[in-house]
Amino acid sequence: MRQFFARALVAAGMVLALAASSRADDTAKIVHEGSVQKSIPVGVTVVVKKIAVGEDATVVTLVASFDSHQTNSVNLNDHNAYLDLGDGQKLSLRQPEDNRYLTIGNGQSMEGELVFPGRIQAEAKQVTLVINDNNPGNDIVAPGLSLAIPVAAK
Repeated sequence: MRQFFARALVAAGMVLALAASSRADDTAKIVHEGSVQKSIPVGVTVVVKKIAVGEDATVVTLVASFDSHQTNSVNLNDHNAYLDLGDGQKLSLRQPEDNRYLTIGNGQSMEGELVFPGRIQAEAKQVTLVINDNNPGNDIVAPGLSLAIPVAAK
C-alpha cells in the first residue's frame, strides 16, 4: 500500500494544497491521462491531467489557475465538489484540511491531487468533475464548472 499525499505549489509566498491523504494500492489503475480543460468567464481554467483509481479512492491530478479583474480570489469548493459517475452516483471530494474551500488567489495556480473516496466502475466511459454545482461560471465568489472527462480501463 502507498499513501496519496497532497502536492502543494508555493506561489507568491502562499502554500496552496489540494488534497487530503487517502490510502490506495500500489497497482492503482490510470483511467485517464492527458489534458482535458475548461475555462469559465470569471477567469478560472481547470486542466485535468490524470485520474487514477486505487483500492478505496479515485485521485484526480489537476491544475487550476485564476486570472481576473473582477475579484481577488474565488472558492472552487463552496459547494462540495464531486465526480459524477453518470449512473446516478457521485463521489464527493475529501476536503483538504488546509484549504477546505480550495480558495485560489488572482494570478495564482494550484497543482495537486484531489481525493474522492470511492471507485469509478471499470465499465465507465466518462466522468464529470463538478465544481460549485448549479453556480454560474461568472460567479465572483464560487464559480460553477462542469468538466466531462473520458475514462477507460487500462
